[in-house]
Amino acid sequence: MMQLSKWSRPQSWGFLFLVFCLGLLVNVGASSEPSFEENNVLIVHDPSVYDLSDPSSVPPQISSFLSELSGYENFKLTFKTYSEESLNLFIANEPIYNHLILLPSSKKTITDKVNFNQHQLIDFINQKGNVLVVGGSDAALPNDIRSFLNQLGIYPSPQHFKLVDHFNTEDGKVKLNNDNIVNKKVFAEFPDNSFLYEGSTALLSNNELLFPIVKGSKTSFTTDNLEEPISQDKTWTFGDQGFVAAGFQALNNARLSWIGDDSLLNSDLINWTFQKRNLLKLQFVQHYNNESPEKINETLYRIKDNVIYTVGISELKDNKWVPFEINDDEDRLQLSFKMLDPYQRLNLEPLGPVASNDGELDATAFFVNFTIPDQHGMFTFELDYKRHGLSYIEDKKVVAVRHLANDEYKRSWDIPNSWVYFTSALCVAVLWGFFVLNFLFIGNTDNVKKNV
Repeated sequence: MMQLSKWSRPQSWGFLFLVFCLGLLVNVGASSEPSFEENNVLIVHDPSVYDLSDPSSVPPQISSFLSELSGYENFKLTFKTYSEESLNLFIANEPIYNHLILLPSSKKTITDKVNFNQHQLIDFINQKGNVLVVGGSDAALPNDIRSFLNQLGIYPSPQHFKLVDHFNTEDGKVKLNNDNIVNKKVFAEFPDNSFLYEGSTALLSNNELLFPIVKGSKTSFTTDNLEEPISQDKTWTFGDQGFVAAGFQALNNARLSWIGDDSLLNSDLINWTFQKRNLLKLQFVQHYNNESPEKINETLYRIKDNVIYTVGISELKDNKWVPFEINDDEDRLQLSFKMLDPYQRLNLEPLGPVASNDGELDATAFFVNFTIPDQHGMFTFELDYKRHGLSYIEDKKVVAVRHLANDEYKRSWDIPNSWVYFTSALCVAVLWGFFVLNFLFIGNTDNVKKNV
């Protein structure tokens, strides 16, 4: 672990006071409250699988899911079927909806393939739209949706394939527990540490933006025929390589969740998908020389300057920005001070809650104190924070690093190139001495004439 430099007590207290004051005064132009504009949600379904017009025929999981969505403030729900000809996501290349929910279908085709296909779904993600895809073992997803998921790295099992585990089965369903949860930032836990699952699975690629949420047990497999012996042709996944829930977060922080059955729908997953939790916000970024803290975000530093880098980060909880807390060492913030490659990669330490504007404390200040390396050039303060389940934070500040000027050294001989000049002067002095000696004693010899 990177050790931080220690200061004397006056410097430390001065630094703490400065950061808290700046945290109170600095406003990066963003409100401390999130924007709660109307969120348009499109729910696409197949009436032969889920007839949403008849509440009595809707499964309890879907019914409670729709009730929860209806209770969200500023959420407007729109229902359409896969067979509608007016099924589109954009008008004049602008998205109509903020969120999209895709329920299972008994058909493999979509009627309006021009306005609703895998390319339109990719564009929807690229324009910060959030998607929730619900699978199932008895139903299927249309081919365009499967192709869309394949492009992201999610490969759901075909229709009628379901997860089976002969060693962990109860009432004909696979028994899962909290050990099967891979990412607890998105999916916290199962009630009573137990969950009976009957649904499909998916294989996941090594896409860095893709991550598993819930995995199958080690003794499980996915098949469509239990009567025949297990074979490669009749099996989709083996062991914990099969996942029953997966998440994807694009670089623009658009989110997608895929689940293998509607029984996995819960508040944690829904809120994560629709940007209501695990959302981070960079409130301010500051860097300055420790010897001149009044000069914030300078663009020119000297080699071996002692620099302090500070950021303020908030997290959205209950529709309110609050200070962001890190409880796991794997989630620590890191600063890269880099030219082409990082010269230094440093852990940021939490300083305490601060206010990003004239209001209540809504952010946590993180800082690091380090010495600029003995290398001049153009450097970048880079904060690149990417953790699965949390929204990404990225910030870059470019600065110039120069050598010390000749009049900034304490002694002349401390200048790296000074010995060249000292040596030259000494050589000139020595040669001048030889010249004087030669002129006085060697060049003026008396010639005595001898008489014959």
